[in-house]
Amino acid sequence: MKNLIILLSFLSIFSCKKAQENISKPSFSQEISIDKNWNGDALISDLNFVKSINPTCKLKTTFFNRSEKQVEEDDSKCALSKIKFDYEKLNSLNKKSNIGKIASNIELFIKNTVPKSDNADLSYQTTLYIEKNKTTTDSIVIYQSFNFSEALTVKTKYYYLDKSEIHLLDIVEDESGTNVEKWEHYKINSLGKISLVQQKTFSKDNNITKTDINFWKGEYHFEASNRDEAKTIFDITINSLNDISVDITEEGTKNKYSQLKAEQVNNTKIKINYDNSSEDMGTIYIEKSDNSYFISGSPIYFINPGNNEMPLQKLK
Repeated sequence: MKNLIILLSFLSIFSCKKAQENISKPSFSQEISIDKNWNGDALISDLNFVKSINPTCKLKTTFFNRSEKQVEEDDSKCALSKIKFDYEKLNSLNKKSNIGKIASNIELFIKNTVPKSDNADLSYQTTLYIEKNKTTTDSIVIYQSFNFSEALTVKTKYYYLDKSEIHLLDIVEDESGTNVEKWEHYKINSLGKISLVQQKTFSKDNNITKTDINFWKGEYHFEASNRDEAKTIFDITINSLNDISVDITEEGTKNKYSQLKAEQVNNTKIKINYDNSSEDMGTIYIEKSDNSYFISGSPIYFINPGNNEMPLQKLK
């Protein structure tokens, strides 16, 4: 949960992190080895550890209603607290850096790269490059951090490098806790090529899969009044993630939006952009936690500032 707490502090903290200058740079050795300052945390290679994340990192209470003591207890019991490698130091890399070799003619380099299209407010990415005889033969993204402030969600990719072995772990942190999305094991062969050895995907809820078309299908209702007693009502119909209608009533005026599509933030959270002209004020999020549904986003926050997430009723 550390990343999500950091996200709430938003730009002020992250801008400080980007300004760090006293970070140690990778040092290259002629030995066949990887610089331990940059090989990641060995726990990422342990599938038993990975399997322990979901059950130990799920919050039992609402994220914002926790006391300071509860926050400390939640963090300490979460398996991710065992990770000691500081992945955030990767954010300050400013050039392609040699971190070692796995054969006399195969060297490894890391470099910060620009992520492909993402709508994150802040994003970082590090790519591993394989060079054989001074020629790049392959590459793979080994670290990512995507911070979505409005959705209060952080997506992170962690890694561990062990000689020719590459292990990757993708997690998502939000108001409900932390859950694993995917774990992968790759191997670098004698040609300097990367090949997949094993992959395992996870679901936040064992009864939910991304291909379950009936999971979101239904009619939803939300209404709330602001401090001036002006009422806002959302009536949402989801036939599929590619066929959504949203009716919004504000101060007695109704606006209808149809033929909308949803974007999956994670396995139990979707994003619906119903009005492109309104930017953030035209976007809502729906999340399922156990048997309850919640609606969030700027339109909800400004009804009663301080409450970013409110209960959503699923009618049928």
